[in-house]
Amino acid sequence: MEDEEVLEKYGDTPLYFSHYYNFLFIFKSKVLEEGEQIFLQLGGNMEKVSAMVVSADEPLSLNEDSEDEVAYIKNKEKELIWKQELE
Repeated sequence: MEDEEVLEKYGDTPLYFSHYYNFLFIFKSKVLEEGEQIFLQLGGNMEKVSAMVVSADEPLSLNEDSEDEVAYIKNKEKELIWKQELE
């Protein structure tokens, strides 16, 4: 899938805080209609994480501008169908 296609189809899907691991805040969507799930990773090192404010109550989306994020989508078989790294 092309980035524009993904952002048009999934860009406003709410991504909720899931967990924190190794300087990464991980957000993910609920499982969608066709079994896909969207993941978003923010952070990456101590300096970036210490400056971030994360809320477990307010979802993010792929359409929000952010630096140093990794976003990807897996299908119902847990296979990677799209990945984007923004730096």
